Amino acid sequence: MEKTRSPKKKKESVLKKSAGVKAKNKNNDVSNDESVMTTKPSIVSTGHLVSVDYTGSLDNGEEFDSSRNNGPISFVVGSGHVIKGFDDAVRGMKVDETKKFKINKNDAYGDVNPQLMHKIPMDKLPEDIRRQVKEGGFLVMQSPTGQQIPAKVNSIKNNEITLDLNHPLAGKDLTFEITIRDISVPSKNELHSHDHEDHDHSHEEGECGDDCDCDDDSDDCCGGNCNCK
Repeated sequence: MEKTRSPKKKKESVLKKSAGVKAKNKNNDVSNDESVMTTKPSIVSTGHLVSVDYTGSLDNGEEFDSSRNNGPISFVVGSGHVIKGFDDAVRGMKVDETKKFKINKNDAYGDVNPQLMHKIPMDKLPEDIRRQVKEGGFLVMQSPTGQQIPAKVNSIKNNEITLDLNHPLAGKDLTFEITIRDISVPSKNELHSHDHEDHDHSHEEGECGDDCDCDDDSDDCCGGNCNCK
């Protein structure tokens, strides 16, 4: 007579998240185990870490940035590390999904702020810079925290230079074509890392500060003691 065998119980995937289920640790203490309970997201939502390929262009078709040059951008959705319009656009997307959309200036870098226009006497600039500076050109300035800030030369009149410290894309609507490359739930280390990254390179009024030195390695450096605040 054949022996009767008890049917084997089917193993449940450790990645499957069951409502109300809690895991025990080695000390038999009940605790939430995120490594067991969390599955990889299929759709982008707030709090997810996403990797995105992108190309950005202006209304005239001019391309101002692309991940072809810098690689995909990674950020935590809803963290404020990218402009609002970009953050909103990725929500609800899936891996390998592509989308093209336009962002109004109000959800990008805002309007041009007149308070970020600064006049500096030409004699405050080093002599070699005075010979090179031209209207429409840029000077690379450096804040007290070390952040490099591009300043556009708006005008040169009466031995005085007017610098525009607004973000170069301020006042402009932006068009992006993006593709989601990865979606994940960030670990605590990843959250900490992204909290300390400066994804948005725009700057606020007065960030340049007093005596802001420039990058000595830059040909367009404005030199020290620009007193642009």
